[in-house]
Parts: sequence; structure tokens; C-alpha cells
Amino acid sequence: MRTLILLLLAAFSAASAAETRTLGRVFQKLKAGDEVAICYFGGSITAAPGYRVKTFDWFKKTFPNARLREINAAIGGTGSDLGAFRCSHDVIAHKPDLVFVEFSINDGSPVDDFHKATMEGIVRQLWLSETKPEIVFLYTTSRDLNCRRGSHPAVARHYGIPDIDLQPPLLEALKRPDLPKPTEEQLKNPKLNWNAKGQVFMNDSVHPNDLGHTIYADTIIAYLKTQMDAAPSPLPTLPAPLVSDEFASAHLVAPTAAKLTGDWEILPAVPGKRYRDGTINARKPGDSLVFEFEGTALGIFQNVQKDGGKYEWTVDDGKDDPADKTYGGPKGRKHGIVDTAPGPYFPREHYAMLTCGLAPGKHTLKITILPEHDKTSTGHRLLIGYFMVAGH
Repeated sequence: MRTLILLLLAAFSAASAAETRTLGRVFQKLKAGDEVAICYFGGSITAAPGYRVKTFDWFKKTFPNARLREINAAIGGTGSDLGAFRCSHDVIAHKPDLVFVEFSINDGSPVDDFHKATMEGIVRQLWLSETKPEIVFLYTTSRDLNCRRGSHPAVARHYGIPDIDLQPPLLEALKRPDLPKPTEEQLKNPKLNWNAKGQVFMNDSVHPNDLGHTIYADTIIAYLKTQMDAAPSPLPTLPAPLVSDEFASAHLVAPTAAKLTGDWEILPAVPGKRYRDGTINARKPGDSLVFEFEGTALGIFQNVQKDGGKYEWTVDDGKDDPADKTYGGPKGRKHGIVDTAPGPYFPREHYAMLTCGLAPGKHTLKITILPEHDKTSTGHRLLIGYFMVAGH
């Protein structure tokens, strides 16, 4: 038991004892019975009714007099790049007191500067907001239990943000004698790989089953218990950026800002759906648009759909800047082709991060629907919910 407790405490490997922020401000409000908004910001692991539900239930049971409000800001299959652009809409607008950020798996367990920049863009937006919430980074893992930790912990150390690595507790749990054995059906399931040591905790390669989510939740709760009587940290202030403040100004722009040519539909917003400013939908090859923007980074918040087509895009002269392989991401790109067919997956809201690191100022995006489409698609449509713009 002592070994497990020490392991759990080691899992929250934040910057250093002297620099790491506490959750004292949050627990003061919980103990006083105030309204406390807790946000879960991440991908499909967070969207699932797993660790998120289990930890929020712990808050409710531990502080029955507090007025708790959950903010579920998770979208499956998305990383911190899209997260930076939707932070204002999906998180800050709901005035959180505490934000759990879970993008490590969908960011690819990164070690590059691009994902440092997107993660610190989220941090800087949150700490420039009215509520200046406390933040906790969460690092989930895969069934191989060998995910690297690089970009996200670097941001955590720079800003003094507590972070919880959920991989070590699964490695420790492998020693348990009561772990379930795979059933005949599970052994035949092609989505499962029982040669991977962590498959017992997963429904596939990365999504935890109930056992995995329970261990994740227990690890997070163990950390929360260490914070219940912690002295509050002062209101956060922003140091100089670790890499860049490019994504500190990330925002979403309504698709109707584009100039359309061809057979486009302009569709109204659907109440309760994600695209709150309506959508535009290309229907035929040759449909095109021009979008003028001011900034240094650009993406498209779009749908992957059964009749999704391919489009070619250019920014300005369409000539890429020299590649910067150490930075990662789409730095300096000015042209490309994006496929919105479902491929091996399913129709869903998705996105394409087109470029970053452009020269500050005004730029022009051009998009043209191509005549060919993927074999998994039945058409040429391109449904755009937002343009994603960052920088100045």
C-alpha cells in the first residue's frame, strides 16, 4: 500500500515544490459552499463517461454543500491545436475555476515546439480570462504503456502547473493478482492486442475500459486529496512565453466571412450544435472561396462526412517557407490538399491545421474543391463551421 501511495504521489510530477501552483483557491470555494465550475478539456478519453464522471462525482460527494457546475469541453479526436482555438468558446465563456487539460495522446505524446506553443496558448488564454482558473495537465497513455512525455511537461514546468502522469499507475497495476483475464470473444477481437501489456486496461489501443478509467480517476483523486488543505497560490501572472504567444490570441471566425464562388450552401446555425454561427457547404468540384485574415496561424474547423471531398488550399503565393523540422506542426506551409472523407473512421466534427508561423499581418486563403474524392466518400462536399485564426 505504501508503494502504491508513493507511486500515485509521484504521478503528479509538476515543476518543483517551490514553483508548482496549488489548488488552494478552488478548495477554499468548495469548503465555503460557493459555486465552483470544473472544466474537463480534452479529447475522446475525456468525453467518455469515465474518469471525468468519476472525479466529478468525488467532488459532489466530498463537498455536498458546494454548488458544483461541470463543463464538458471534450471533443474526440482533437488535440491542443484545435483546443487553443476553441478555448474561448468552449471553456472561458463558462467561467471555470479549475480546468483539467487532456490532450497528450491526441497530440501524439509530443516532444516538439509546436505543441508547446499550442498548450501554452491555452494556458495564456485561461490566465488572461476573468476567472484565472487553476489548471491541471493530465497525461493519458496507450496500451503499450510507453508514451513519451515532452512538450506538455515542459509547459507545465514553465508555468508552474501541476501535471498528473497516468501511465505509472497502470504499470504498477500490472502487478495486481486480480486483473481480469481476456474472454474468448476479446481474444478474437481484431481491435485488441493481447501482446500489449496494457490491453487489460483498454477497450482498444488508447481508450480505457472501466478498469482503466477507475485507475485514472483514483490517481487524480489521490492528488486532489493532497490539495484540500493547501495554501492558495496567488492569482497567476504570465511569464514570457516558453516558445511563442502565437496561440494566446487564437479564435474562431464565422465561415460567412469568406467570399464564395460556385454551388455553396449557406446554412443557419442549428440550436445546441457546435457551429453556432452557421456553416457553409461546398457541393461540386470547382467550388471555391477566398478568406482574408490577419494573423500568423490558420486552420479550418470542418466536418468529416460520408460525402466529404478533397480540397486544395493556398495562402498568399502558395510557396512554403523553408521547413523547420525541429519545430513541428505546419510552420511556414502555404499550400496543401485536405481530404474530408471518413476514411477508416466515421463522420464527425474535425479540423485541419493548415499553417502557423506566418509573417504578422494580412494574408489570403484560397480553397478549391477538387474533382477526385476518396473511395470511402460518395461526393465532393466540404462543410466548414469556422475558420481558425491566431496571431496578429
